[in-house]
Amino acid sequence: MARMGLRRRSVAASGLRARTVPARSRVTRRRSEAPLLRTATLAAVLSDSRTALCQLTGELEAILTALRDPGVRPDEAAADRLRGAARAADVAFASLGAFARR
Repeated sequence: MARMGLRRRSVAASGLRARTVPARSRVTRRRSEAPLLRTATLAAVLSDSRTALCQLTGELEAILTALRDPGVRPDEAAADRLRGAARAADVAFASLGAFARR
C-alpha cells in the first residue's frame, strides 16, 4: 500500500509542474488593428520616399538640362536645392530602414 501512495504523489506532483500560459504571452494572437496600422504607416513611408526620389530626380534632370545647353547658365540655387532633395531622400530611406528591422 505504501507503493500506491507514492504513485499518487508522483501524479499529483507532475500535475503541479505544468505551467499555465499567462493571459498576455507570445502565443496569444494580436488584435486585427495592428497589421492594418503598420500597413498604413508603411504606405505613408513608401509614399514619402517616392516623393523624395521624384524631387531628387527632378533636381538632377534640371541641372543636366542646363549643363547640356551651352547658352543656358545653371541656376545658382540648383546646388542648394539638390542638397535639400538629397537630404530628404536620405531621411525617407532611413525611415524605410526602420521597417526592415522589425
